[in-house]
Amino acid sequence: MRDREKIRQIYETLPKLNCGLCGFANCGHLARAIVEGKASPFGCKQDPLSGYKINEITGMKVPAYLYSLRPVFTSRPGGDPAAQVIRKEVRELARSVNDVMSRIENLRKPERA
Repeated sequence: MRDREKIRQIYETLPKLNCGLCGFANCGHLARAIVEGKASPFGCKQDPLSGYKINEITGMKVPAYLYSLRPVFTSRPGGDPAAQVIRKEVRELARSVNDVMSRIENLRKPERA
């Protein structure tokens, strides 16, 4: 099978969300990188299990299953603990940025005599 055909088949296997979470600009670039050996067949963070189908297309052999793979945008009952920590850190950073910005604004104000 020619590389162009492999790229097309791999692209059709990917979710075509063009999210960039794989490190490439879009799913087409990821497909090309996989065929060129520059990316893992399991590089798609939205659908890592598509790597099995991609391995069939490229002719690579892989184990029958991988451990702890789950799509990026999943939620657990009660929320994902890691996401909760990140949200808290983002809120704290936003407060810090707002504090710094207000200090800068105060420095810009002319002093009244």
